Amino acid sequence: MEKDSTVWEEDRIRFVGFMDVMGFKDMIARKSHDEVKQMLLQMSYMKDILQKVVVSPFEDRRNNKREQRIRSVTFSDSVLFVTRDDSFDDLFTLATVLAIFQEAAIQRGAPTKGAISVGKLTANFDKSIFFGQPLIDAYQLQDEVFYYGVILDNKVESKIIEGLRNKQLNKELIESHFIKLQTPLKSGKINHYNIKLDSLTEDQLEDMYKGVSGSVRKYVDNTIEMYELMQKKKKA
Repeated sequence: MEKDSTVWEEDRIRFVGFMDVMGFKDMIARKSHDEVKQMLLQMSYMKDILQKVVVSPFEDRRNNKREQRIRSVTFSDSVLFVTRDDSFDDLFTLATVLAIFQEAAIQRGAPTKGAISVGKLTANFDKSIFFGQPLIDAYQLQDEVFYYGVILDNKVESKIIEGLRNKQLNKELIESHFIKLQTPLKSGKINHYNIKLDSLTEDQLEDMYKGVSGSVRKYVDNTIEMYELMQKKKKA
């Protein structure tokens, strides 16, 4: 019997996006408990809406039946996004969701950073069991990121390169979602694919300075620099 394509499998090779809310401890110290709770509720509502409405570039617009390709779960100051499988359909859907989520988080004064990996992951939402190598890889890579952005690890990049060589992907589709730049990590600037940020304003970028002082401001400096590089490369 053919499997129902709408059923989520618990154990599956899939994409994993790990997002971390920056400055959470300081936020708790500066804001009231109710203010932090309200902010988290808003972010949770936003991610729940995004994972249901974002349409993949591969989806047949003539088909009115829209499948949910992404699910998420929140752990305190971290949000885990998982896809149904490891198709390019799911990769680009996830990239779109994370781009909107990231920009909205910055606009709400709670910037995030994150990373995407791929591999076998157990995702049991009923019993809250999530484990697998891609979760570890995504978590560890996001911890290295030194700006408010989202990057892809080597496993995801390998799939993209393979997709290009096999003519499953084209350069234009990739460049509409990702941009390869010298990316600020804690160990220095390293070449990585980044999810593109497109809709931030100068005021929103400058407002990020209001919540941080000292060495933490380097995250803001790096974010502004990366955003300007993305815009410059887009115009070129």
